[in-house]
Amino acid sequence: MTSTAPALPFPVTPRRPGDPEPDLFGFSLVHRALRSGCRLLADAATGIAAGGPCPPGRQRAVVRHAAAVLHEVHVHHSREDDVLWPVIVASAGDAVDLGPLSDDHTALQGVLDRARAALARFAQDGPAQAGPLAAVLTELADELDEHIEEEEREVFPVVRRYVSAGDFARVETRFREGTGLRDLVFVLPWVVDACRTPEERARLFAGAPAPLRLLLTAVQRRWTRRRDLVAGA
Repeated sequence: MTSTAPALPFPVTPRRPGDPEPDLFGFSLVHRALRSGCRLLADAATGIAAGGPCPPGRQRAVVRHAAAVLHEVHVHHSREDDVLWPVIVASAGDAVDLGPLSDDHTALQGVLDRARAALARFAQDGPAQAGPLAAVLTELADELDEHIEEEEREVFPVVRRYVSAGDFARVETRFREGTGLRDLVFVLPWVVDACRTPEERARLFAGAPAPLRLLLTAVQRRWTRRRDLVAGA
């Protein structure tokens, strides 16, 4: 694993005993959003395939929402492979084997590719193609649930023990690089929607710049309407 890993994104200093642990709250929220987004789409497509209403407005909402979710799943796993995994290996050495999780990413990419193809057919033909779309989205949601649960169970304790708080903060910064305004308009309310309590939302926005809060105010209602339309609410 170490010999084939991508180059380090920055110089790494492993965590020393007594140093503060990295804060995995934001990362956990992103995982929660990825899982909820894929499950929402799987359930929506399954309902449409079973005869649920799907007027053109809902069809367009499903297509747009799904395209954004599938893109973010791909981006997240690519950045784990390219940024987080090398930092973990450099910090923890032989204490962790990331090979199985990297293999999961490869398998998930195949499902993502099939989901995009099914989504294109649904965009063109509508409810007649909801069955194949529902099948592949359900497969994706199930596999993503299993993968993230394994990652949080196996990798998070290693990160807390071996990766320094500063290096993990740099990892999160690298994850955010390349996220343009168009992506942020979707991702920001999506991650906020993953907050389960007001306390989590307050923690997410602690120290956040005012423009980010203003952006959320501007886009959250529209995002929520489209989420509900996708769900058939």
